[in-house]
Amino acid sequence: MEQHAPRILLLYTDPYYIVKQVYPFGLDVIARYLRERGFHVDIDVPFLPDADVAVNLTDILHRTDPDVVGLGIRNIDTTMACEAFGNFKADAFRTFFFVPEIKKIAEILKRIRPELPIVAGGGAFSVAPEAFLDALKLDYGIVGEGETPLYRFVMTFPDPKAIAQIPGMVYRDGSQVVVNPKKPYRFVEPAAVFARDSGFAYAFETAGLPVQVKRGCNRGCMYCVEPVIEGKKPIHRPLDTVVEELEFTARHQEGVKKIFFVDTEFNVPDLAYASALVKRILDGRLNERFTFASQFLPRPFDSSFSDLLAKAGFSIILTADSFSSRILERCRAPFHRQDIGRALDLCRDCGIDCTVNLIFGLPGETHETVEETLGEMARRPPAPGRRYEYTIGARIYPGTPLQRFVKDLPERRHVFGSCSKDLLAPCFYCSPEPPLALKAYIDERLPAPIQFHNRCDSSMRQGLAAVYLADHGRWDEALQAYCHADLAAQARIFDYLFRKLAGEKRVSQARHVASTMIDAAARAGDPCRCADQASVARYYLQLLGAGH
Repeated sequence: MEQHAPRILLLYTDPYYIVKQVYPFGLDVIARYLRERGFHVDIDVPFLPDADVAVNLTDILHRTDPDVVGLGIRNIDTTMACEAFGNFKADAFRTFFFVPEIKKIAEILKRIRPELPIVAGGGAFSVAPEAFLDALKLDYGIVGEGETPLYRFVMTFPDPKAIAQIPGMVYRDGSQVVVNPKKPYRFVEPAAVFARDSGFAYAFETAGLPVQVKRGCNRGCMYCVEPVIEGKKPIHRPLDTVVEELEFTARHQEGVKKIFFVDTEFNVPDLAYASALVKRILDGRLNERFTFASQFLPRPFDSSFSDLLAKAGFSIILTADSFSSRILERCRAPFHRQDIGRALDLCRDCGIDCTVNLIFGLPGETHETVEETLGEMARRPPAPGRRYEYTIGARIYPGTPLQRFVKDLPERRHVFGSCSKDLLAPCFYCSPEPPLALKAYIDERLPAPIQFHNRCDSSMRQGLAAVYLADHGRWDEALQAYCHADLAAQARIFDYLFRKLAGEKRVSQARHVASTMIDAAARAGDPCRCADQASVARYYLQLLGAGH
């Protein structure tokens, strides 16, 4: 390694970013840790701004000139078996499988810069490290939290003996892949800087800013992989540190309006820490600055807690799984059907916006239990403040109770996909019918069935390319990309791009964006299609002192 400050490139390899812009929280944590120790760290996404990943990676490597590349692998797939446009198709299910695209990224990196060490990591990698290393044809990876292991790797590379001593390190020893045990995790906080990577500003302004309060989950839900990734013992950040981060964000990141607490479940293991944090939010009047959201279990969840959540402006994602007591018991859910009903009643009474997450097809599911859940959904229909989201079938991941359950089955007639040892390729358990057939059965019985249309079309990519360029300060290219985008893309990102340009005192470019929006809406032929955005554009032009 050269004597200059090490340059690290962290790549967010989740192709789903093009569909839903989730901020790369794990890479952000690692980047802040390394920057505090004198490293130069860049975080980037290889899927933008060009549709060709090779073009993007060539540009990224040229701009950053890294000494080490880290691949952040967040997901293996979408975990959903009924994706209408999924790239992994079988007779019984269809899903999005990300490993082939991640493999392509690794291949391009090695072709462009064959001398660069590449280290894979992230939640998905930690689930199947040996399989991932083989699939990507890489030599190094990290299981679990990556801050300290990556630091030690950079400081010791290419010494094989030193690398072999790093806890959590995954490496090749001849023909074998060695996975070192990781150390128990402890939060290592930055000195006082909580700023997020500005290259992903669009993500945390639109999808919400992720803030972590703990790691680990002591529940044993049958299908859940989180205890495998984060451990079974919850470890909390100090309350003062979490509040300090929220206060920093309130002062320095005006565009952030929503905070998403990225816990496995916010109210686990009990309500003590969660209640104390919400009280601190109220005491600091942070609820006047942000809205908040997180995932919750139906238990523990009482009236005092729900009252606090309502006052603080929380919306919740309730992990309910099923309304059948038989299914909940069979799948080791740490709550009962009555707990779900009680939580929903409290949310209704307190005015808490609640999304109920369900999974059809879990072990023990029959047409009778499906009807039981559908009946309860009919008795508690979608309403303002309540909605249902559901998936079909349970993705079988290594290390979960569901994997062990499937392994012990005398026959595998409810298992769909490649039930290999590493379970890297998509594989689902679904009863009593295959996933696509069960979805059709459910769709016939629901007044508004969910359609899984998670497709990235050219319009979405056009808009994201423009905001990517703006977030990276490439203003002329961003303006050009905006002007060449279709109307839907322009309307989707107009407000964000205008505010970015105006905030940077690029008044003429901001004016051009507004004029382009107005002209495009006028040419659309459907005056209602973009009337709102055109009206906003006219108002913004008036603020700039230039009517249109």
